[in-house]
Amino acid sequence: MNSRLKSADGFYGWVNLLVVFLFNMVLMPIMISFMLFLPFWVKEFNWSYGLASGAQTVFTILMGFAAPLVAILIMKQGAKRAIVGGNILCVAGLIWLSFQNHIWQLYLGVGVLLGLGVSIGGMLAMMTVINNWFIMKRTMALAIAMASMGFSGVVVNPSLMWFIETMGWRHTYLLLAAAALLFCVILPGLFIINKPEDLGQIPDGPASTKHERENPDGQQYRNLYKTPVDFTAQEALRTPALWLLVGYGALSMLVAMGAGTHIIAFQFDIGIPAITAAFVGSVFSAVMGIGQIGVGFLGLRVKMHYLAVGSMILAVVGFSMLLFAESLPLMIAYAIIFGMGSGIQFIAIGNLFPDYFGRSQFPKIMGYTMPFNTIISSIGAPVIGHIRDTTGSYIPAFRICLVLLILAFFCILFAKPPVHPSLKTSQT
Repeated sequence: MNSRLKSADGFYGWVNLLVVFLFNMVLMPIMISFMLFLPFWVKEFNWSYGLASGAQTVFTILMGFAAPLVAILIMKQGAKRAIVGGNILCVAGLIWLSFQNHIWQLYLGVGVLLGLGVSIGGMLAMMTVINNWFIMKRTMALAIAMASMGFSGVVVNPSLMWFIETMGWRHTYLLLAAAALLFCVILPGLFIINKPEDLGQIPDGPASTKHERENPDGQQYRNLYKTPVDFTAQEALRTPALWLLVGYGALSMLVAMGAGTHIIAFQFDIGIPAITAAFVGSVFSAVMGIGQIGVGFLGLRVKMHYLAVGSMILAVVGFSMLLFAESLPLMIAYAIIFGMGSGIQFIAIGNLFPDYFGRSQFPKIMGYTMPFNTIISSIGAPVIGHIRDTTGSYIPAFRICLVLLILAFFCILFAKPPVHPSLKTSQT
């Protein structure tokens, strides 16, 4: 079976997709665990929300600054080595955090070890694997891969909260470390293959899929856009479309990461108990996963740009619910609507960059733009925490976040596909 999948007539992409699916099931808890642990650290160590949230800011900034070097690493050594090496750092960081007692240890564990680990072995490497193996079916493949992150929250959020309350947050971190070792280091190390050309295969599969790819005007793909000529990183950086996509992603992530870091604490403020607050997170994750699967298959027939614009409308409507949330029903409404918008956003970002700029230099283009993306998005958590510390409420910060989401809507609205310079020359 394995030899047939690896033959020139087979398609190993589905094995990669399965491994990435399982990988993301654990990567998501690593990335969002900070918001679950934060209220317990504040209570146990008497840290302020603003000071503790700074560790998440270091995490995000370091991810951004490391991204160009990570892109070069992936281009030269392949995504597989990046995934394995980066997640060894993640395992070390999770173990380190289980023994922390001082704020500098939090910053080192979350900011440095997890920041570098996720940057090297996280989203960019994972998306590169998917982008290498799928072109016309990329939206579906990326949706399946990313949906695992959403669906993992259905079980993981309440489970982690239950483990924290019954076993303590230190032992919970050790459980996360064991899961990361298995699903983010060992399985990818054994089974990931970087690109189909390594096996003499082609993206999307054998002959029938090749025909679909070479005839994109066929019935199934008639509404899709894929750049006919790949951009170099330098060419892409000179297009307004790229920077509008960066603005869309950065502002959306600023709100999602900033508010997400404090959403458990916000629910504590309005009187929602820990397990119920984790349930709201589960609803958010489930809806996000459903949205990702839905848009993945819908994206085979509808332009991703249209879906991305729709995602921002949902995000603005959903996030506005937080301004009035004083009980569980409005929190559920927020989780459903904002969760749907967030799920679509992740898929849109993962597809619009290769759709607009091509496959060949995808890691480099993403790596060069991620510092701008992450630096902007990194300020959300500490600023929201500081506003909460000084005003005693999250609502003023959430109003600012709503304005930023509206700006993100206009960024994606005007982010139309660019024309490659060679095509402009030929047209003239």
